[in-house]
Amino acid sequence: MRNGMKKGVAALAAAFMLAVPAAEACTRLVYHGHDGAVITARSMDWKDEIMTNLWIFPRGMARDGSGGPNSLTWTSKYGSVIASGYDISTVDGVNEMGLVANVLWLVESQYPTYDPNKPALSIAAWA
Repeated sequence: MRNGMKKGVAALAAAFMLAVPAAEACTRLVYHGHDGAVITARSMDWKDEIMTNLWIFPRGMARDGSGGPNSLTWTSKYGSVIASGYDISTVDGVNEMGLVANVLWLVESQYPTYDPNKPALSIAAWA
């Protein structure tokens, strides 16, 4: 995609986000462009400030699922930068290979009951 077209699409997405009235929900927009280009935009419409901080995690870092005694464990293959919510969970992130994760929360969601016989992964570590 030509550089001018990328800027035009980004400006259009920004204008759209500014023109939309305030809502009390998280929203995500995805544009699928030419040559596999993908542009996303999202909002974090919360009643209160979520105390966002940016964290940098190096590749090769030992990680765990923070889901109790039977948590998943792994070693990160790539470094990443994430935005935290309340410094307890990842809400957005990108790794050094360009993989992006965005988490949208819905209070009405229902999750399976914890099964101690299966490896656990906290919702805070999904992204």
